[in-house]
Amino acid sequence: MTNINQRNSEKLLRECRELLEQDLGEFIEELGPVIAEEMLVLIDSSRDDAKKTQYLRLRTDLKNRWQTLSAAYREELTKQLQTDKIVETSQRELPSFAELQLVNDKDLTEQIVMREFVARVREACSEETYALDRRIGHLTGREEQDDGDNQLGPATVCSAVHAGCLVMYEDLDQRTLLLRQMERHLQSELPQLYRVINEVLIEAGILPTLKRSYRSSAQLGPQAAAADTANIMSTLQRLAHARSQGVGGEGIPSGSRTNAGSTGNGGPRTVSSIRGEAQSCDTAFFESLQVFQASPAATPGALTNVVRLARDSDGARQIQPLEAITLDIVAILFDLIFNDDKVPNVIKGLISRLQIPVLKVALLDQQFFADRSHPARRFLDSISGITIRWGKTVDEGDPFYIKLSQLVERIQSTFDQNADIFGTSITELAAFVNENEAMEVETSRVVAEIVERNESELNSQHEQLANARQVANQALLPLIEPGLPKFIERFLLGFWQDVLQKHAHLSETDNAFHDAENIARELVWSVAPKRNADDRKRQVAMLPNLLNGLNQGLDKIAADADARRKFMDSLVDLHLAVLRGEREPKEVVEPEVSPPVMVPVIELQVTHTVENGVRIEQVSLPELDVLVDGSPQDHSNLRRVKHLVRGDWVEFIDENSQGRRERLTWISPKRSIFLFSNHASKCAISITPEALAHRLKKETARIVGRDTPMMFERALDSAFKTLDQTAEGYSK
Repeated sequence: MTNINQRNSEKLLRECRELLEQDLGEFIEELGPVIAEEMLVLIDSSRDDAKKTQYLRLRTDLKNRWQTLSAAYREELTKQLQTDKIVETSQRELPSFAELQLVNDKDLTEQIVMREFVARVREACSEETYALDRRIGHLTGREEQDDGDNQLGPATVCSAVHAGCLVMYEDLDQRTLLLRQMERHLQSELPQLYRVINEVLIEAGILPTLKRSYRSSAQLGPQAAAADTANIMSTLQRLAHARSQGVGGEGIPSGSRTNAGSTGNGGPRTVSSIRGEAQSCDTAFFESLQVFQASPAATPGALTNVVRLARDSDGARQIQPLEAITLDIVAILFDLIFNDDKVPNVIKGLISRLQIPVLKVALLDQQFFADRSHPARRFLDSISGITIRWGKTVDEGDPFYIKLSQLVERIQSTFDQNADIFGTSITELAAFVNENEAMEVETSRVVAEIVERNESELNSQHEQLANARQVANQALLPLIEPGLPKFIERFLLGFWQDVLQKHAHLSETDNAFHDAENIARELVWSVAPKRNADDRKRQVAMLPNLLNGLNQGLDKIAADADARRKFMDSLVDLHLAVLRGEREPKEVVEPEVSPPVMVPVIELQVTHTVENGVRIEQVSLPELDVLVDGSPQDHSNLRRVKHLVRGDWVEFIDENSQGRRERLTWISPKRSIFLFSNHASKCAISITPEALAHRLKKETARIVGRDTPMMFERALDSAFKTLDQTAEGYSK
């Protein structure tokens, strides 16, 4: 735990508040048009005319009045995020009941709606806010906090959203509909933002050893675990009872089983009786499984559900209904894993080697299905977590794959009845991952020093350019006076400003800059009315040098040839008019001396260097201000990039549509450079947030989402649903 003084605590709190306020403000502003488009789907799918009218009204209001809501939201959020006082102790005042009052039915309904709204958003953020609540509590001196104490928590955000809805609608039904539409988007966006805020506090040393995200102990407490276990065991009981009543399933003849689905007195079995039976698997059948376990590995790419073969064997014909249900569940479980498109085929081949060991575990301990912490389940899910490194393509020479295959083969060849081998394998795999990631971090540290040095040089160049542009502006602005032809003004503040800036930036001799500055003055003088013969003679004498100087300057900045020609033609016409004593001839058509307005073609700047044996690919945009063209997609992509934290993965896609996944291992202090690397190669990618957002837009990069729930949990949930629906279908 880091000791931090009050001043630094307040600074960190302010930084977190500003991050929340800015990012969510942008998000809410962009959300209106998104929900408006979603309303079209609801309108098309609804058969209720009243509902259609309600949806249509909401869509119209979203398009016309969304700024009203977003402004009210920002105002309320700012008020809610007033500076939180740092307290000396964690002692809290007792609640006061002096202001309690009765509420009418309408107010009560709205309170219920809001309570449910906040609860659902809070649940979606629970993994991130559990750690965040404790870090904010540490900063504010409130180590023990209740729900709602965290000033940055979901309740604050939901209150601001509700304030916006109140401004938008007086009608409760319309407000409720709008809240429901916003809820899903908040559930997706808010957790990502809380991850970033947690990362800011971790970097500042605020409870850095606290896990970045996990569910609170209350959610994993004994009561919740018991309820989860009871629910699954009850499902097993129902399925076994259905089997004992003659309901066949998954190809096992129900007639081959006798009275195992009932207790001794003929009544249905209880959860307790199932647990007791779980320890007495049919010995002959269990021993017969050794033949399947000892079978050689399948040909790469060929996945065989060995559990189904075991289920259809002679040894399975006399097993009890509970054991038959276990076979069904495990068979479906591996079918689903084999069909999971998130798992590479090569990894599925490794997982297939674990079929019989997993089946044995399930037969020996029926609570395997209810125990989320069971080592066999955790090992399978740890495989799921590691596969995020590879995407669709796995290199079998990769150290992670080699280690994983060694552990799988050990389990497959030695497991009998002791599940400890899964726990040992988890420990070994975790140690291996930590060791390799530590090496990645060390490599990234070396590369980060190089990147920081390059970033410093780049910032210095940008500063020099900014200074040069300021010098150019200071030289030109005094020349822009009323009466100056507009196309001359645009030329000076466009092309010629670039000429002066280039002279100033390249640190050329003062004479070069002053010569260009004098040409600008002479140009302005040359187009001014000439009132006597001497001025006209002077102009005729200076024109050759003036035109030559203008062309040299335009050459220096490689000005567009067509724009240059149009400008020179119009300038000659204007000079002739001045020599004839005309103020400005009507026949002179002012040309476009600035490049035509068009959507800029953005090309990333990519450079490669090799230092300390590491190949560094540095990616940036030539001009940061050309990234965002005002479209919601640009803002959304940039915000998604800014929500990345260390350890996240991004898949970079090359011109051949081949993807390569890289892990975010370092972020510069100002979050202006992201560094990605992968253990599989001695290379790193240094990229600016704007450049990465551009790649997201062009679909040459994509953020790899966290695999939640994990592979095993997805498959197990689907297996139970499949069997449960089958049993219900037979019972009807």
